[in-house]
Amino acid sequence: MKTQDWLSVRYIVVGLACVVLSTVVLAYPGLDIVTIILMLSTTLLVFGLARIIDGVFVEYLPYRFRIFSVGVGLFEIVVTIMNMLYPQYITQTLIQLLSVALLVHGTTNALIGRFAVILPSLSRGLSVVFGLSSLALSVAAFISIPLGFLTSLYMLSIGYLLSGIAEIGLGITRIRVS
Repeated sequence: MKTQDWLSVRYIVVGLACVVLSTVVLAYPGLDIVTIILMLSTTLLVFGLARIIDGVFVEYLPYRFRIFSVGVGLFEIVVTIMNMLYPQYITQTLIQLLSVALLVHGTTNALIGRFAVILPSLSRGLSVVFGLSSLALSVAAFISIPLGFLTSLYMLSIGYLLSGIAEIGLGITRIRVS
């Protein structure tokens, strides 16, 4: 299997995992807040691992963006570990960490869409649009914490859902280009 085929499969699998986890959070509003935080943390863990894989194996990114991608992946994994190891922390702090991680993830998607000129224009456009949407949702979730934790968590779920859809789109367009 060529590297490009392998990366296409990676994009699709990561995207599907994140879409499923985010959809479960949105579909079952009766879930406990800690359960929702753990599910979103798992989604973030998947994204973090994917970012590290991108930084190591994706050849179409410039060297600096590859290093940046690895750093973002490590940051996302650290946030995930904090959320999973210390669920007794104040819910607001955990939501703020998830919001900041989604902000960084969305910014990275937008930057990759902007500067990865080797990607098809559809992939680049999806990456920028969904990256900016995730960025906006993370800021909205961070600001709306006083309106209620569930409101913030649902905004984060939608942001992670959009990021998962963007990953699937990248994988599909890469397969068609191969």
